[in-house]
Amino acid sequence: MGALHGTLSYKIFYVQGDLPDDWKTSYVEQIQKNSFQPLEPDGEDESSEGWVPIERPLQVEFDLFTFLFDHFINLGLRQDKYSIPAGLLKAHVAEAEREFLAQNNKEKLTKFEQDDIKTIVKERLKEKQLPRMRVFDMSWDLRRGRVRFWSQSNKNCELFQGFFEDTFGLKVLPANPYINALQSGLTAAQEERIKAVEATHFIEGLG
Repeated sequence: MGALHGTLSYKIFYVQGDLPDDWKTSYVEQIQKNSFQPLEPDGEDESSEGWVPIERPLQVEFDLFTFLFDHFINLGLRQDKYSIPAGLLKAHVAEAEREFLAQNNKEKLTKFEQDDIKTIVKERLKEKQLPRMRVFDMSWDLRRGRVRFWSQSNKNCELFQGFFEDTFGLKVLPANPYINALQSGLTAAQEERIKAVEATHFIEGLG
């Protein structure tokens, strides 16, 4: 969260390229295509990610007015993930294996039986719990070509970049001093000088 409430800590990205002429139509379709899909306890996926309307993380249906606010596109990137404690899973699997051996008068399990038992146990445990939900807000200023994404985690930012580029067909560059300089309207000569700048350490190593 964060765009409308909460933390002001966000990452800035610069959008490369121009909006397509039919963006108001095509973006609705693409956002819907990449919308969040709920996890199922009997499914193979342990996590699921996708777009949701900002401040309405349980909704997965879109039209233009669910994400366009004046000249801003605002969305939430929702991520659900099952998180079964390793110790709990191990204990339940061991108990299920003992029961299977006793019921089938066996002394040892095959690899297939071990994998099958573990899968069944995981499904049972997932049915008893809800996945953990996290939502990261995104606000795209269409006029300035800047996106604010409310997470500083490298892993979350990489996930966001992939979803943004797949959805909107435009590249985004994460802000850093070099990119900030290039985006500030430098002349060609100034850009060449920036490229030649070497990193400087302002704090000498101790010892």
